[in-house]
Amino acid sequence: MIKSWLERFIDEILKDNKERYTVSGGMAVSGPIHIGKLRGEVIYPSIITRYLRNQGKEVRHIVIIYTQDPLKAKEPLVTKQFIEKWKGVRIINVEDPEGCHNNWVEHFYEKYEQSYEEFGITAEPIMTHEIYEKNERMKEAIKIFLTKRKEAREILNKYKGEKLAENWFPLKPLCKNCYNILTTKVISWEGEDVEYECNKCGYVGKSKINEGKLEWRAEWVALWYTFEVDVELYGKDHAAAGGSRDSCNELYEKLFNKMPPKGFAYEWISLVKDGKREPMGSSEGVSFDIDEWLRVGKPQALKYWYIVMKAKTHLDFDPSRTIPLIHEEYDKAERIYFNLEEPFAKDLKHDIIFSYIAANDFNPPKKIGLQIPYSLMAILVQILPKENKLEEMIRKLRRMKIINDGIDYEEERKLASYIEKVTYWVNKYAPANIKIKVQYEVPENIIKELMDNEVKMLKDVYNVIKNWEGEINKLETEIYNTIKANNIKPNQGFAILYKIILGKENGPRFVSLVQALEKDTILNILSKVFK
Repeated sequence: MIKSWLERFIDEILKDNKERYTVSGGMAVSGPIHIGKLRGEVIYPSIITRYLRNQGKEVRHIVIIYTQDPLKAKEPLVTKQFIEKWKGVRIINVEDPEGCHNNWVEHFYEKYEQSYEEFGITAEPIMTHEIYEKNERMKEAIKIFLTKRKEAREILNKYKGEKLAENWFPLKPLCKNCYNILTTKVISWEGEDVEYECNKCGYVGKSKINEGKLEWRAEWVALWYTFEVDVELYGKDHAAAGGSRDSCNELYEKLFNKMPPKGFAYEWISLVKDGKREPMGSSEGVSFDIDEWLRVGKPQALKYWYIVMKAKTHLDFDPSRTIPLIHEEYDKAERIYFNLEEPFAKDLKHDIIFSYIAANDFNPPKKIGLQIPYSLMAILVQILPKENKLEEMIRKLRRMKIINDGIDYEEERKLASYIEKVTYWVNKYAPANIKIKVQYEVPENIIKELMDNEVKMLKDVYNVIKNWEGEINKLETEIYNTIKANNIKPNQGFAILYKIILGKENGPRFVSLVQALEKDTILNILSKVFK
């Protein structure tokens, strides 16, 4: 039986034959929560959770929000002065850099939390500062690490280049004088109390063991123990042989006598802007935020992209190009699911269908929705009147025969949302060639510049469009061949067409322009050249 990569992983989980599972993810709030963080820490775990529940399993899905971490932000996300003021302080205690929330965490986490429902996120968020303060199993895990710190140090030193000293403690107490959690060092430990010194302010004092923070590898393992985690994925930075995941697995097995969670590595996502590619990162502010995605597109489309592209595929995200492509691939998957289209390779069909179903939270629609390619909609929203946009769009789609039957309230609501999202994308992210201004009267100077064979080419294209009925790709092929038949290079021929219609030598896909403006409008403009 053919199965997708994610189904095969879940089959490995089910081999444990447990009735109850805990699926975990982690979310650092070191800055804006970008769409790359959703991939392995939220989207994949949510799909795994739903799949297991559909198999009759009881599943607790948690996402750990690392609020006990010290501030890691870098310029230009915040100023140098802000970093100097708050460096080493727990982010739950750091002020909101924009002054609109109670603290740093609330400022950056709120947008993510508000996206839960739209993305179909199943996770229960748990803040680490609350885990340290209130959870008895976490306190127990801290004691295990303190008691077995020699064994922990020996294990970690096998994996680390810079070795840990013999007097190493896996705990960073919270300084009661300057509230720093990065610059403290344990001097001694007894029971539930540690004595510490702060290298920043020089303060020497005592605190409870659960008032600090475990070193991050120890913390990761302690959280597995605290919540009895069965499944947790990890970024590629943790995946190298002999890396952090391997060291944590060994710590869990030898110090806690437990099997580590099942998981797999997932790749990063790079943000591409002006030809420059950078891995998305919250602390640096290299981000396409979760709430920004909801302004430009469907949650299901992004989820589909992550699932169908597989976890170990590095993804480049260019807002000016990737957003339309993701939506059009999702639409194609929907057509394949409803048996209206076949994939170019038959062996991909199951992967595509599973990814589509999973992207819809295993509850796909009963009938195919209204499909308008994102790139076509990007043209349509630019030629709509400012008033009554929805009504005018419906009229236009009827004339284009995209809507043939009636449209119900739910479809209207979705169409209105789609218009709003694509309009936002056009205004903020669309490349220059997508932005159009139709010239219904062709300037005389443009007509006078045309060579005889170019005028003939325009007449021939006019006739091709006039006689065209139906399939858009067929029209594109016929126009392409018509240009070549007039001894004009295709890119030069299309540049002439754009200049006649838009007043510039580039534009969106030409046949999409014909679709959006409709035949009569295009024919009327072209006819001005040879009248």
